[in-house]
Amino acid sequence: MSVETKNGQPQSEEITLDLELTLDEAEALKAWLLKPAADGSAAIDDANAKSVMVQLGQKLDYISGVNQVRDELEEAGFDTDSMSDEQIAELGRRIADTPIRRYSAKGE
Repeated sequence: MSVETKNGQPQSEEITLDLELTLDEAEALKAWLLKPAADGSAAIDDANAKSVMVQLGQKLDYISGVNQVRDELEEAGFDTDSMSDEQIAELGRRIADTPIRRYSAKGE
């Protein structure tokens, strides 16, 4: 990471930081952020922490959803090795948008 500074202060208004976390680390971080502090306050009460939690939650939901759709397709006999996560996610969205409802025939 490089930052342009002037008099020891960053020149841009906002510095960004990219982290690489394992799935377990990301889930642990989210759980830790959701825990109340000793004084009863919660990280979600802080605007910056809330933003991080929302972004982290969205990414974790995406990963979990893709993995679930991929697992269901493979269990049904479909080969998903050649499909990207984006393709799996799009297929999952299209399937979820279908108007299929549970059907029960009378007398069964």
